[in-house]
Amino acid sequence: MAWDDFLTSSFSDYMLESSPSMAYFSSTPFQGGTSPAQQQYWQGQYGNVYNQYEGALGTSLRTGGEAPSFVDFLDQMPWTERYTSLSPSLRPGGTSRRFNPTTRFMYR
Repeated sequence: MAWDDFLTSSFSDYMLESSPSMAYFSSTPFQGGTSPAQQQYWQGQYGNVYNQYEGALGTSLRTGGEAPSFVDFLDQMPWTERYTSLSPSLRPGGTSRRFNPTTRFMYR
């Protein structure tokens, strides 16, 4: 059996669903289409994104809807829009000083 035959789409889907971190770190921001700052930001957001997925999963179960897979959830996420909506102080290497410079008060 060749390796290509072994890696059928159903097996790869199973692997991605059984290992959420594998699915997350192989998603859009880590495929080279984003800036290094965006990749750095998204590396630290795995827990938050997975918690959002669990919330979406719970909502779909409560309402009787179809539960999305984690891979589908990641495919539908607006990565760039979410990153650009952050304030500059929340981005990696960003500070708010250039937008809100410090002032010096001299008291006597």
